[in-house]
Amino acid sequence: MATITIENGTLSVLFSPADKFWSIHGSFHIPLEHVTGARAVTENGWHYFWKIAGTSLPGVKVAGTFLTGDGMAFCDFGTGANCIDIEIRHEFYKKLVVELDVGQDPSAVVAEILAAIVR
Repeated sequence: MATITIENGTLSVLFSPADKFWSIHGSFHIPLEHVTGARAVTENGWHYFWKIAGTSLPGVKVAGTFLTGDGMAFCDFGTGANCIDIEIRHEFYKKLVVELDVGQDPSAVVAEILAAIVR
């Protein structure tokens, strides 16, 4: 699960050590100028073609780098509840699909991201 923060013009997506292990990737720090959108989703609303690196046990843990029709995507979710889809440009990944930590409301986080990128 991920914790999302916005500070000093940067969107940070922070993962626990276990999530870093399962996804074979560290946390993200993305300039807000590169974020083009965000929306709340469920795991059923997002599909990938092939796993490149990481873990793929649908319904249990999906984490890592995946190839989609739009390019490379990074995902980290378990049950698929409380997920958000963050769209990016000028980065290796075109999309991040992450399940938020308990206590973070997907709609509120999406609203915060969208408000920050409109500035």
